[in-house]
Amino acid sequence: MKKILSTVAAALMVLCAAAQPGGFPGGGQGRPGGQGGQNGQGGNPFGNMTQEQMQEMFRRMNEPPTDDSFEMKEISCMSAGKKLYGEAFFPKAPGKHPVIIMSHGYNGSHTSFYQMISEFAKEGYICYCYDFAGGGARSKSEGSPMEMSVASERQNLIDVVNMVYEWDQVDKKNIFILGESQGGCVSGITAPYVQDKINSAVLVYPAFCIYDDILAQYKTYEEIPEDYTLMGLKIGREQYRCFFKEGLDVYEEIVKYDGKFLILHGTNDGLVKPEYSAKAVTALNEHGKKFEFHLIFGAGHGFQGEARDLYYNYVRDFLKNNLK
Repeated sequence: MKKILSTVAAALMVLCAAAQPGGFPGGGQGRPGGQGGQNGQGGNPFGNMTQEQMQEMFRRMNEPPTDDSFEMKEISCMSAGKKLYGEAFFPKAPGKHPVIIMSHGYNGSHTSFYQMISEFAKEGYICYCYDFAGGGARSKSEGSPMEMSVASERQNLIDVVNMVYEWDQVDKKNIFILGESQGGCVSGITAPYVQDKINSAVLVYPAFCIYDDILAQYKTYEEIPEDYTLMGLKIGREQYRCFFKEGLDVYEEIVKYDGKFLILHGTNDGLVKPEYSAKAVTALNEHGKKFEFHLIFGAGHGFQGEARDLYYNYVRDFLKNNLK
């Protein structure tokens, strides 16, 4: 099966090579203000959703889910001297429970996982969503976006995992980390540093493109402006120090993890090309690592509708099949 997936990944990389560049935080193509098209081609990610459907989606994204089967508690975590805001959703059923730690994307927040939590908390999972330090304009955590980077977010996630691991309600053999976009990249490069505490890692359209995108504009760290606005968030060149000054290679990092990855990517993703997940799959396969890789055909960046249902089902099956 790995050989088949690797072959698919190699073919995908060839197909993507001729596609428009995409990802963040690079140039304009595939991003707001650049070239884009329908339903995930770098343009409208909501496809043919009606206004009523969009209103309901945004309502669910901004209101904490509630149900008689679980309860929510605000639980913060200290990381590198900064207080991270987080919300834990605990099943009311007695006993210890598996955990999903959810990491948001660039300029996102913990609320992006509310819809997912509304389903998985009912199924007996403790769900913990939090805000990276300086990770977004709506972040409730301390810290400035000017100081944010995938390296600082990796430390945030390490500290969150260490905190969650100590909770009495947690089944310590079944802690999963899940991240979307930049949060997916962070989850991937964090997994090797917490592999004694986690079961597996789920990477959803992981933004392994960050270094390539900035290289397309600036060849040295010194050329990068000290601050600029990217996709609605004012950030600093600190975001790229770990790549230019510390030699971070995301693919070299993920292959250090001995557990299992689930990687999901849409074939029409104009923001983070599926080529980047294909490259990750190739690296994992070459190092004999364990993984599942699923393409969601026709889906863009930020799964909606049927693509979101597939996303949840892939995650649901993966977690169930890897519980210890």
